[in-house]
Amino acid sequence: MGQINWRDNWTSALEEAKKLDRRIVLELYMDGCSHCARLHNETHTDEKVAQTLNSGYVPVRLEGRGHMDVVKKFNVTGAPTTLVFDQEGKELHRFAGFYAPQEYLEELKKAG
Repeated sequence: MGQINWRDNWTSALEEAKKLDRRIVLELYMDGCSHCARLHNETHTDEKVAQTLNSGYVPVRLEGRGHMDVVKKFNVTGAPTTLVFDQEGKELHRFAGFYAPQEYLEELKKAG
């Protein structure tokens, strides 16, 4: 079972991404959301997904209601929403909803 080293602060993740020259994956979820729970329990625990996020990205996971500033900043309208940014904080790709592990990895590749 994979374990993702999630960060819980957008600003410090951005600084870390610049320092490490890595992209950022930002996961916005809501407590009580069944699709969010399924994404977290099925996809995020996949060995290949965890390894990909930990080694190639700075992964950030935030509960949307507790981080409305981030939700509004990136105009997120549903949960779960996954956003991929370059190390400067420029959005490259976004996808919403539940994705099985292989589909999730394919969505990450769409960021280029």
